[in-house]
Amino acid sequence: MEDKYTITASDTAHHKGYEKIAKDLGGTWDGEELLINNSWCDIRTNSICFLEDMYVDIFSMYAKKPIVVKYVPDEEKHYIIVRIGFTGSFYSKEETKSFDSFGIFIYNSSQPFEIEFPVNAQCQWITLRFSIDLFNSFNTPNPNYKLKTLFDDRSPWFQYFSLDVEIESYVKTLIANLDKVKRRHITFFSKSADIMGAIIEKMEQQSSKAKTNIHPDDLKAMVQLKDTYLSDFSEQPNLTELSEEYGMSVSKLNRIFKSIFDQPVLQFYNQQKVEEAHRQITYSDKSLTEIAFDLNFSHIAHMSKVFKKHYGHAPSELRDKNKQIYA
Repeated sequence: MEDKYTITASDTAHHKGYEKIAKDLGGTWDGEELLINNSWCDIRTNSICFLEDMYVDIFSMYAKKPIVVKYVPDEEKHYIIVRIGFTGSFYSKEETKSFDSFGIFIYNSSQPFEIEFPVNAQCQWITLRFSIDLFNSFNTPNPNYKLKTLFDDRSPWFQYFSLDVEIESYVKTLIANLDKVKRRHITFFSKSADIMGAIIEKMEQQSSKAKTNIHPDDLKAMVQLKDTYLSDFSEQPNLTELSEEYGMSVSKLNRIFKSIFDQPVLQFYNQQKVEEAHRQITYSDKSLTEIAFDLNFSHIAHMSKVFKKHYGHAPSELRDKNKQIYA
């Protein structure tokens, strides 16, 4: 088995973790930027602290051996973590990706959480981390909305949303301003506020409940399954092979996966696939036929039928709309 580098993270001493990583891996940490480029990994992290209790991070990593991040519960303060996976952008036909961590993962600091990142794959994500006290200071007295109720729950919980175009556009703006030093701080803060506003609306619109009492091993396994095995749209996942990979029956695999992501494996995969079609139609210059072929739809009419059922309009309408916007 390959050696693994394990990072133990604490929400109450967030930047201390970057100091240790820099020391362990021969990199540098200057209080806002972590840079590592050694024989087996290339890591860049930009992390800005606002108001003492809010951290906005952009993390980019390529590693030749597994890296595991363990978030250890901390009773000192109650933190909320919003992790948005973001790997790859579709601006031209040549740009591709082999790993897909798209999605919005929200959990609190009471939830044990472990992520193992894949080997030889470019990974990128942003993280918003803030104390519940700071979050409440921005609210009117006694606000009544679902996300506030969830955030006030100090027992372990986990919530997942798919990454929609609106929130993805805010993430793109954050990343686009990463190297613009004069505007970076204000962009990190303002776009983080936009993201949280969009998540509040998303929570109100969707009826799914936050997941509680999740065993950390199950959470780790199902997130890994989602990120690693359900991101290759050129071939439909084989449930028998996946059940053998995770050492459980197909029914148990579907049951545990559904308990976290609200859908059984293949239903979730098919939804991700049509959302990927939407993403590529929006951001790439590939033809609809090429997109249908790359995503393994049987033909373009099949993609159009599935797309229209999910979004209420045909993919050609979305493409025409985007042409008018960017003309």
